[in-house]
Amino acid sequence: MPSQPASHVTRVDLPLRRAEWDLLVRLPRSVLVAACAGDERVDAVAGVEAIAAGQRSRALLVRGVVAAIFAEQLTDADIDARSADASTVLADCGHAVRLLDERLGPDVAHAYGEWLMDIAGSVGRAAWQSGVVRLGGIDVQLAERRFVNAIGHELARALRR
Repeated sequence: MPSQPASHVTRVDLPLRRAEWDLLVRLPRSVLVAACAGDERVDAVAGVEAIAAGQRSRALLVRGVVAAIFAEQLTDADIDARSADASTVLADCGHAVRLLDERLGPDVAHAYGEWLMDIAGSVGRAAWQSGVVRLGGIDVQLAERRFVNAIGHELARALRR
């Protein structure tokens, strides 16, 4: 069997339109931006690390989204103001998991949704601010916890039939 060139990339066809794929790739960054809420004291690096942690997901789709995110090499100027609007991000989270549930099944939808929650939950844990509680040895900002909970509620609502 001849070896394949190093530039060979395995292609996976998904039942998604380009705009739907773009939403799935944009949404983790939007969750990160909304979770930071423009506060420079939060640890956005932890959010980027949580995005990268999707490479270890059980869902091939999540791993593909991670690869697409890091292949884009976006700058801060490429992320629009819409990304910081929490209500828009929450609506997009619900839309994304409903879409994945319909097209790829509940396992993929749950894996993607859990990953989004991990991204939101990781932001700011290293920064000290008033309004921080300590749960299970992890500092969790109350505002961050509310945003993570809001994502969780939106995902649960989206996956109810």
